[in-house]
Amino acid sequence: MWLYDFPMAVGLPLFIIFVVGISCGILLVLRKWVFRVAPQGEEWDRVLSYAVGAYGVFYGVTLALIAAAAYGNFTEVDGIVLEESSSLASLYRTATLLPEPQQDELQNQIVQYTRAVIDDDWPEQRQLRLPSESDANITGMQKAIDAVQPTSAVEVVYVQEALEQFRQLVHDRRDRIALTHLALPGVLWIVLAVGALLNAVLLGLIEVRNLRIHLLMSGMLALFVALLLYAIAGFDHAYAGPIAVSPEYFQDLLDGLFVNEP
Repeated sequence: MWLYDFPMAVGLPLFIIFVVGISCGILLVLRKWVFRVAPQGEEWDRVLSYAVGAYGVFYGVTLALIAAAAYGNFTEVDGIVLEESSSLASLYRTATLLPEPQQDELQNQIVQYTRAVIDDDWPEQRQLRLPSESDANITGMQKAIDAVQPTSAVEVVYVQEALEQFRQLVHDRRDRIALTHLALPGVLWIVLAVGALLNAVLLGLIEVRNLRIHLLMSGMLALFVALLLYAIAGFDHAYAGPIAVSPEYFQDLLDGLFVNEP
């Protein structure tokens, strides 16, 4: 979507102008026709008020449900990213309990993996492509753990704990990558687009003698619809666009735990 190519400060005003402009354009096209064919009396307004009221309820509920679903997807992805960074932190801590040189090798692979996620994986996922650059670091972690030769019962426990945390990391990583293409079904976007168009049409059919008031009313409602549609589009692809999950949890590890750990 073209909106994903612009920051919010640019994309949001452009999208609002686009939606409000279309709504006002439809109003101006229908206005002359309405004054020409609308019957005299209150019948036109009464029938139209029923249609606008019923439509407003249906479209409003639809917008709310779809917005909630899009935000739910966004928070799900954010939670999975947090879980993966937590798994990394736990494995890094457990690595300090392993003997040398496997301890240094495992911690080094964890740091390299974290940098690869930020520098390589995230740009790929922003482009909605499945990343693979960090695979080598995952393999390096596994080899470092497998190379440990326990010399005591305590070390056996530490190795088992490291393996368990490594499996959890692999699981969390797989979840993060698998959700790269998580998005609303295309048919829902058709519903939203057609609904916004019908909203503009119904507003244009209202008989308002004062053009400025009519444009103001239509513009305000179109503005609100545009804001909701932009928010839904922003949350739709959690890794792309101006409203996106960032790798801040991984950056926090580089700036905090990995730096402060002796």
